[in-house]
Amino acid sequence: MIYKILVYFSIIAIGYVTKKFDFLNETTGAMLTKIIIYITLPVIIIKAITSVKIQPGLFSLTVFGMMVAFVILSVGWLTFTKSKLPKSTKGSLILTLCGLNLAIFAYPFAQLIWGDTGLTYMAMFDMGNALIIYTLGYSIALRYSSDEFSVSVVFKKLVTFPPLIAFLAALALNFTELKLPNVVSQLFGTIGGANTFLSLITIGIYLNFKHVMKEIRYVLFGIGAKYLTGFSIGILIYFVAKTIAPNNHLMGSIAFLSAIMPTPLLSLMYSVEKKLDPEVAGGMITITVILSSLVLLFVSM
Repeated sequence: MIYKILVYFSIIAIGYVTKKFDFLNETTGAMLTKIIIYITLPVIIIKAITSVKIQPGLFSLTVFGMMVAFVILSVGWLTFTKSKLPKSTKGSLILTLCGLNLAIFAYPFAQLIWGDTGLTYMAMFDMGNALIIYTLGYSIALRYSSDEFSVSVVFKKLVTFPPLIAFLAALALNFTELKLPNVVSQLFGTIGGANTFLSLITIGIYLNFKHVMKEIRYVLFGIGAKYLTGFSIGILIYFVAKTIAPNNHLMGSIAFLSAIMPTPLLSLMYSVEKKLDPEVAGGMITITVILSSLVLLFVSM
């Protein structure tokens, strides 16, 4: 686990250094973002959901995932919506409190500690988390962008949003128990394998310590709000899970741990695509990855 975390930070550092030496720039980052949103992320969503058997008896975890993501997002909205920050920065800060980074960051840990059962449980939780990110998260990105904002525009954007389409298609495939042909599965595996690398490189490209330090008071406030809320709602759900499934100790543990995972990478992707404040989003992602890494290292000891 330590090795994987070090690899993640190394890739972020590569993105940061290449930008400093002008090998890559924010124009490159914008292109990578489009590749991630329109190609690699939809593919990895389909691969992740179709590779785990959805268990109807575990849908309470999906509800927990929606609750946690929604509560943290609500706190982010209440924290920053009336601040005097520029609209773009305000939007990115709210987005960084919209959901959790589980698929890239926490899935390997869950499988390492609890095996395939732990991975299945976290995937069920993540479905609720992802639904909030792909709907409310994208709506907020539209709300704080310079694009026209109306219910009809948001609805049209949502129904044509590749990650949400992939999410719904993957659910349909899972429920109908249809299998991807081997050639398609291998193709998806190759394409999806690039998602983590591209996402982390993009974080490095948009990592701007000077800009983050300029808004450090708000960044720290957001981080505090995120972890305090995540810890509180995680504890609450832990005990709710123990009540509804007293013999299932893993359900509560997965829900609690998931609630204190890092800021979702899509907060950066949305910020880039909608021209918000990707530097602040990248800084929040990096800091929360460090903090959540410490949590995972403590749990694995």
